[in-house]
Amino acid sequence: MSQIEELRRLAARKMFHVAFVALLALPFVVDIPLETYTAILAFIGGVVYSIQVRQPAVWEQLREDFFKTLEDIFMRLEQLLPLDRPGVREQYAKAVRQFEELVLMAERDYEKRHGYLGILMGAVGFLIAESIFGRGHLLPALISLGVYDAVSAVAGTAMGGRRIGKVSLWGTTAGALANILALIAAGVPMGAALLITALVVLADVVSPEDNLTIPVAAAAGSYLYHLL
Repeated sequence: MSQIEELRRLAARKMFHVAFVALLALPFVVDIPLETYTAILAFIGGVVYSIQVRQPAVWEQLREDFFKTLEDIFMRLEQLLPLDRPGVREQYAKAVRQFEELVLMAERDYEKRHGYLGILMGAVGFLIAESIFGRGHLLPALISLGVYDAVSAVAGTAMGGRRIGKVSLWGTTAGALANILALIAAGVPMGAALLITALVVLADVVSPEDNLTIPVAAAAGSYLYHLL
């Protein structure tokens, strides 16, 4: 696979990753119980993961049915509200196909074999962070899961270079700098941003599943800073 193709696939994956982080952030903008909401996300992630791992044929059928439903919805809307613009049906069908291709591109090999573990672990990690450290330390967890993870992965793939275990030195550096700036922009003190990011980098380097450990590490860093 060429580097450009790898970057395209990675960018597609990270688009869904950022969308998932946005879902985790919903209780911060809408008045809904944080712990209950996150637990529901974790449950849904667990159900999806279980189906993908234990019943892959069922998952493939569900995905096909989903995209078929999108097409059927448009057909019914067209019958109820006839559209005079020529080519609208073709444009909609093309958009559905492109979305399906984006989903397929976003699937990593290990996700095809073992399910979307990252989504489940992200929700579980966020739930653990909230349970141990409290809601007041979750903003750094959200930022780190969204910014550090995405930037480090894309930069590491684009720039290559020396690797430390499973992470790229350039990617980790870029992700750390972006994370520090994002935390400071969100009102986190510089000292806290440095401590949080240091723990996030450590979690990324040593953990087999960073989506689980990054939220916990970030919340822990925020908690420790406020203890000092």
